[in-house]
Amino acid sequence: MKKIIKYLLCLMMIFTMIGCSNTETKDKSNTVKILCPAGAPSLAFVSEYENISKKGKIDFVDGSDQLVAELSKNSSDYDIIVAPINLGAKLIASEQTDYRIQGVITWGNLYYIGTSNEALNQTGELGLFGEGAVPQKIVDTVKINTSLTPKYYQSATLVQQQLLSGNIQVGMLAEPLASATIAKAKQAGIELSIIADLQKEYGKDGYPQAAIFVKENNSYDELFEAIDQFTNNDYNGLKDYLEKIGIETLSLPSVEITVKSIDRQNVHYKKASECSEQIKDFLKLFNIDYNKNMLSS
Repeated sequence: MKKIIKYLLCLMMIFTMIGCSNTETKDKSNTVKILCPAGAPSLAFVSEYENISKKGKIDFVDGSDQLVAELSKNSSDYDIIVAPINLGAKLIASEQTDYRIQGVITWGNLYYIGTSNEALNQTGELGLFGEGAVPQKIVDTVKINTSLTPKYYQSATLVQQQLLSGNIQVGMLAEPLASATIAKAKQAGIELSIIADLQKEYGKDGYPQAAIFVKENNSYDELFEAIDQFTNNDYNGLKDYLEKIGIETLSLPSVEITVKSIDRQNVHYKKASECSEQIKDFLKLFNIDYNKNMLSS
């Protein structure tokens, strides 16, 4: 009898250990390490920033060099990396990364800013940025009718400067910089407004721009559910989150401008498997062949 009881106790201990192990494998949201571009993509994480920071970390970076470097590493410290979907998908297609696409969080935030709609039909320069990258692909795809001559600058900030100095009447900017530029222009006595929405010109829901990439076989269901709820339900508490985190941490303009322009930033989480056709169509612009193995299981 004692042997039977001892045997049963051993079984119970084994099942308990298995159960604990499965729980850890199932969801690691509490200890997750995230790398994310500063700016609009960072807004997807503000509601969970405090929870993530308690046991894990989230780093915000400018530019794409570090994102690509970490995606390409065999042993990156980051469990989740947010990056332009075309960059990550290209690495997956060439078998240079173990990360897979979990979901899309931004759907484009490019706008033509100008003195008036009529300015598109005048002679002069159309200030653009992002030559050879996503912005140019979108400009070339939507083909907004204009008499202006396109000129690409090295950064959106340079386009902003040309608009504020009055050297150009129309320029392309991304939100929230677009709203910040309109506000600065008003202070200088220049009337600027949004005269074209490139996302609407591309398609009803915009285009899948920034995606969440996760290491294979890792799950963060609780985190993604929280992001889904926040970004698809009016960004409840956004102002408070921004004030608590600090707007400079996210490399965004003022809290007021960020909140005011949130709808035009198109930050909405959607699971990759639910928008695979949109991903496939977008990747075609970069000559990347989509396949379902690019997605996280």
